[in-house]
Order: sequence, then structure tokens, then C-alpha cells
Amino acid sequence: MNPYIVRSQTVKAAFDKAEGINSYVFKDFLVKDEPINLVLVDDKLGIKRAFVCNFDIAPCLAYRFYEMYSKRWGIETGYRNLDHDFKAKTTTRNYNIRLFYFLFSTCLYNLWVLVNICVSLAIYGRIKDKPIITAKLFAILLYKVQVEYFEPGG
Repeated sequence: MNPYIVRSQTVKAAFDKAEGINSYVFKDFLVKDEPINLVLVDDKLGIKRAFVCNFDIAPCLAYRFYEMYSKRWGIETGYRNLDHDFKAKTTTRNYNIRLFYFLFSTCLYNLWVLVNICVSLAIYGRIKDKPIITAKLFAILLYKVQVEYFEPGG
């Protein structure tokens, strides 16, 4: 189930109801006529955060689940980067070509992650939470390397 939820009027009302409470679970919260559990929890900075799930969570465990879900959100963000920044655009229906493009874009994405880890360790001595080199800058650098070193006369 998608953990993201739009702040509709009913969600805003839930935020109001949970004001001053560290964690609150709204069971059978309806989203598009589908009952789910809306979980509201204060993060480390005291900011109220929300996520949804389809299993019961005790309010005392809500923060732990929030931490686990945040790792999942990082993975989903990674897939969005892969899809938007590294995926080749094609209209072919040839499975082999589509598979090659997917695998190649996955390699590019992993290379981007590795470069960010190396740069982060070299500069800060630790891995930063956010990438130092954006996907767009990485693509530009790859293109420049290709032009300078692989073009005739380069």
C-alpha cells in the first residue's frame, strides 16, 4: 500500500485531533472508500508526520514503524530517480531492448550512488544523507567525459 497520503480535510482534522499527542493511530480511516490505518507520529524534531498502512500498529510502536517506513521512502525515491533521471526513453516493444535499457539505467543509477558515497567520504569523512552530486549534474559530467575522451580528436 502506498504510504503517502494527501492532506485532505479529513486528514487535517485527524492532525488537529492528535495535536499534543506523540503518536496516534486512526483505525479504519477511509481513503477512497478503502479502510486503512492512518498513523500520526512526531519525528525527532517534533514535527507531526503521517503514513498509512493496512495492519494494526500500537501507538507506542508508531515511531519505530515511522523510522522503518522512512527507509522505504528512500528506496521509492531511488526508483523515482531511476525512472526520471536515468531511464532511456523508447517506444520499442522489443523485450530485449527494453531489458537492456532498464539494466543499463540501473547500472548508471548505482554508479551515481557510488560516486556520491565516494565524494561524501572524501569531503566529509562520512556518508551524507542527501546526494552531493545531483542526478542531473552526474548526467552532464558523464556526457562531458564521453565528448572529451571518446569523440574523434578528443
